[in-house]
Amino acid sequence: MNDIWMRFDDETAALAALATAGIVPVADEAGNSALSSKSRLADGTRFGLSICGQGTGTIYEPTGDLVTGTDEDGNPIETEGRAPVPGYHINMRFDGDVPAGLAGFDIAPQTPAERFA
Repeated sequence: MNDIWMRFDDETAALAALATAGIVPVADEAGNSALSSKSRLADGTRFGLSICGQGTGTIYEPTGDLVTGTDEDGNPIETEGRAPVPGYHINMRFDGDVPAGLAGFDIAPQTPAERFA
């Protein structure tokens, strides 16, 4: 398996890069367009695709600051602050070679914000 963690300028750039590898959104029964999370490339290579941030493309990193808020009972709590990381993020797993058109977007983080299970 080959995993890549890709960052694009925005969703439009991500869709354009994926299209060069033959990965395009498909319409469901209701006419909504979405990327398939599991499929095959034209050469038969299987892949899994995960748009980070629960489908938003946005990931967050710790800021080092503490943020004060309240829990569901109204009690004060402190949590670690987080800030969005610039770009649109997609993780992919291939059972073969990573398409050349996508390899250039791999940021290969030391500690990925999201991983495949």
